[in-house]
Amino acid sequence: MKNKLSKIIVLMCLLVVGTLGCFAFSFRNMTLDFVQISDTHISVDRENTSYKALGDSSVLLKDAIEQINDIKGLDFVLFTGDMVDSATVDNYREYYSLLTKLRYPTLNTFGNHDLSYGDLSRDEVLEIVKKCNPNYVFSDTYYAFSPKTDYRIIVLDPVITDRNTSNGELTEEQLQFLDNELSQNQDKIVLIAMHIPSLQPFMAQEHALLNANEFNEILIKYKNPIIVVSGHYHAAKIRRVGNIVFVSTPSLVTYPMAFRHIKIVNYKDRVTFKFDFISTRLDDIKELNRQSVISYATLAGYEKDRDLSFTYRKKSHKSVRYKRNQIKKAQKVTKTKKSEIKKLTEPKKIKSEKKKSGFFKRSKKTKIKEQEFEENQINNEITNPETVEQEN
Repeated sequence: MKNKLSKIIVLMCLLVVGTLGCFAFSFRNMTLDFVQISDTHISVDRENTSYKALGDSSVLLKDAIEQINDIKGLDFVLFTGDMVDSATVDNYREYYSLLTKLRYPTLNTFGNHDLSYGDLSRDEVLEIVKKCNPNYVFSDTYYAFSPKTDYRIIVLDPVITDRNTSNGELTEEQLQFLDNELSQNQDKIVLIAMHIPSLQPFMAQEHALLNANEFNEILIKYKNPIIVVSGHYHAAKIRRVGNIVFVSTPSLVTYPMAFRHIKIVNYKDRVTFKFDFISTRLDDIKELNRQSVISYATLAGYEKDRDLSFTYRKKSHKSVRYKRNQIKKAQKVTKTKKSEIKKLTEPKKIKSEKKKSGFFKRSKKTKIKEQEFEENQINNEITNPETVEQEN
């Protein structure tokens, strides 16, 4: 009787522990679910141009906020620069009054219009952002943090403020900051956000990141999944180069007037990426802008630049324990000696020293070629080299 009772107690304890374990495990910790919205260009005193619907900027952002609020379970909304069309108190007041209707916390990078145009200095803009956004707890315009244990977010600021330009450049201090962050977070999925992309969606040198090659050379040193999100070009483009995904998102005030819903899930053996393209419901404004903008098809991108899902497979190495268990299973099923199974499973040794040295020589050359191919893809590959006229 005592034995039966003790067994029941042990079983109940196991059930309780198992249940607590289920509650302790959080699938949400594996998932980063957010919206990226870019180049909202909020303006209270400008009319629509052929390129930007500035007069309708507030109603376009209002519509986007309503659609975002209908998405369940987001972690945050990320604004990748040019939040306002010029750095004035009135424009920032309008921008943050609209954000009071948003149900999710916000993060932001800074664009050239946020810092370079208008009558506010970089420090004054930073003070406004800190006061209006309780989530902005950072002391500078670039920063990094971990929203979840599986992820690291790095925000950079390439805006040049000492001269009137739409080009960008990352300081040496920021490049070192990026390298250090990537070095210390090689076991995480890394999200890098900055307004100006390092891989252009189309050729426009007056809008380029001047030290893009230096930035890309840092990225290719690391093999964990890295996603780089940006705006600035008002164009939709997604490019995957090995473990790195470059994402350009269009402007809310220029056709196709859209934003992205991005969901990343980090499994043990793979990472899944899902990009959903969400356009404004204000079709009249969108159509009017489409008729006047140059190369609207380039800005909208291909279908794969808008809605896309793919899986990145992690490189896994089987443990010694796993291999031993597989040998035991095979021995049990086939009734073969363990030593015989080991011979079959172990790779054949190269007898000839000449062949051995030749094998490793060829392997080294292959690795060099693969590395050169990756670097060339990142630094030189432009799949759509069409030049599109851009406004500052």
